[in-house]
Amino acid sequence: MQFTDVLKTRVSTRSFDSRPVPDGAVKSIVDAALYAPVGMHRYETLHLTVIKNPYILDYLRTLAVKATGDEKADPLHGAPVLIVVSTSLKGEIGALNASCLIENMLLAATDLGLANLYVRGIIADAAKDADFLSLAKIPAGFTPVASVAVGYALSPTEPREIPKNDVTKVDYLY
Repeated sequence: MQFTDVLKTRVSTRSFDSRPVPDGAVKSIVDAALYAPVGMHRYETLHLTVIKNPYILDYLRTLAVKATGDEKADPLHGAPVLIVVSTSLKGEIGALNASCLIENMLLAATDLGLANLYVRGIIADAAKDADFLSLAKIPAGFTPVASVAVGYALSPTEPREIPKNDVTKVDYLY
């Protein structure tokens, strides 16, 4: 897929089917994260956790139900893979670096024909849950800050010819 087609096609998917994602595709997505820019080249301050284990994914859904009171809460929307980005940095720089990795993974997944979603809210809750940190084997000193859900969409997405964002204003200063 051409890069501009990837940009036009990438959307936040909130309806995944249960088909498993091939390990090779997951590796390609993770590899894309490793090409992301990181402030001051502090790559050692980031950690990726690939979760395909249904028990751990269901545990996150249980955390969402507890947090929202909604028995149907599923922040992963049925996605069979979640890639969690953790950082050892305090303050916003860790989350900013994580966002660079996440954007690369979102675009790589789209390029591979896989649906994806930037998942943040439940990860903030999970970061405070000792059982999740243990289940997900998050290294000591690292905090999960965001994640990417990956899978196959229930409904395919067509590329957009016009940017979805018609709110952000751009000033060109020559």
